[in-house]
Amino acid sequence: MALMAVVFTAFALAVPAAYAAVNRAEEPAATQVLTWTAGDDYMKYTSAPATAVAGKATIVFESSAATGNTTGLTHTLTFDVSNPDYNSDVSLNILASPFDPEGGRHTAEVTLTPGVYRYFCAMPGHQMMTGELIVTAAPGDDTTAPETSATVSGTKDAAGNYVGSANVTVTASDAESGVAGIEYSLDGAAYRSYTTPVAVSSVGQHALAYRATDKAGNTSSVKSVEFTVVAPEPPKDTTAPETSATVSGTKDAAGNYVSSATVTVTASDAESGVAGIEYSLDGASYRAYTAPVAVNAVGRHALAYRATDKAGNTSSVKSVEFTVVAAPPEDRTPPQVSASASGTKNDSGDYVGSAKVTVTASDAESGVARIEYSLGGAPYLQYSAPVAIDRAGSHTLLYRATDKAGNTSTPQSLSLTIVDSKPPTDCPETDDRSTVFTGSINTGVPNRITTNGCTVNELIEDHRAWKNHGAFVSHVGEIVTTLRKEGVLDQREAAEIKKAAGQSDVGMPTRGPAGR
Repeated sequence: MALMAVVFTAFALAVPAAYAAVNRAEEPAATQVLTWTAGDDYMKYTSAPATAVAGKATIVFESSAATGNTTGLTHTLTFDVSNPDYNSDVSLNILASPFDPEGGRHTAEVTLTPGVYRYFCAMPGHQMMTGELIVTAAPGDDTTAPETSATVSGTKDAAGNYVGSANVTVTASDAESGVAGIEYSLDGAAYRSYTTPVAVSSVGQHALAYRATDKAGNTSSVKSVEFTVVAPEPPKDTTAPETSATVSGTKDAAGNYVSSATVTVTASDAESGVAGIEYSLDGASYRAYTAPVAVNAVGRHALAYRATDKAGNTSSVKSVEFTVVAAPPEDRTPPQVSASASGTKNDSGDYVGSAKVTVTASDAESGVARIEYSLGGAPYLQYSAPVAIDRAGSHTLLYRATDKAGNTSTPQSLSLTIVDSKPPTDCPETDDRSTVFTGSINTGVPNRITTNGCTVNELIEDHRAWKNHGAFVSHVGEIVTTLRKEGVLDQREAAEIKKAAGQSDVGMPTRGPAGR
């Protein structure tokens, strides 16, 4: 319960403005009441409205035992004001818990406008509690059609004609229910939906008609804009194309291409455009370039190239040089692999507290592609750093390596024994199950030995008689926080254990006098 109070206080301080708007008794209640409820589920709200009518409304958010919240979870009802795809004129952030002063039931008075509101729970781990509220205009309120206008943009000549193309931008506004859509018709064609400025590039006179409809169904009168598009005068092209070439293939350590090399030539011309590309390999006659040139002959090569544009301009000759060498013999030999352990040993040669196993591999032909290891018969894992072993007992680590030709070495093994670094500790209870449990829930997290010599399960004490479920959940939260700081648990494992504690029935009255 202490942990829940801390969470409640911290979250309330983070949203003072939104929370201050809740339960304002001095405001008159709206005739429209919209109710959200939450329970033990942190994936979705227990109930939520789907539609509403624009105008004043009373928002009710309840997360209590009456709505199914039996574990004391804290939820929020938060309206999203940061997403431009949704209405952002209502800032609402209600924090509710069965243990708050209102017993988990809160109200707020708001004014809704037509459109869609997105709502969600802002509590960490609860963000999948989300939905949409569709608000329509009140019947008969809006009888005024939208206001519309259009502008034409582009490069003009001296006569005011648009050179090459023109862009028509249509805008609409509606101060009441809001604009539902805009339509346009170009040169008498059928009306179509307007989403972006209309680009018109065909030469001649044009007329674009447009209209808009609001969310109440009112459609504006048709307006139109007229303009003329003329063809641009093509500039005289006196610039030759730009050219370049790249060589690709498998290289050896000296930068030579193994077995073959492929030369790709590209050309561009911003004015009249490229008419064609030619190339000459090793001084031979020029020929048309239509696809990348594959060169397989072993030796030194030079490929010259040039391009001509549609105005007849030919680029200067450029060339690229490269060497092709024969492929080396196929690699059929797997890598050499070895492993060594490090750490503090006792007189018996056992490692005290922990040990690290370092695996190395080498391959003189194609090179090492990867190293893998398996600890205690588990599936092989990718090796990237020394493997730390800190659990007391005998351990066997298998290791192998694969080269870039696909050859895998025969698995080898290294065995060692870890003994405790500290004398036995008087733990609260004995619980050496292999994974961490909270009541009957198996979290799947390894039941590791902690820094004081006790296992994680022994510190959690789920067999102990607890005052209530909340006390057990708070205790587990404190334990995993400490073990997270000590490096016994990672962030994911700590979260799994906390979640399992909340979902368990430890401390529930139905578990009997023993608290189970």
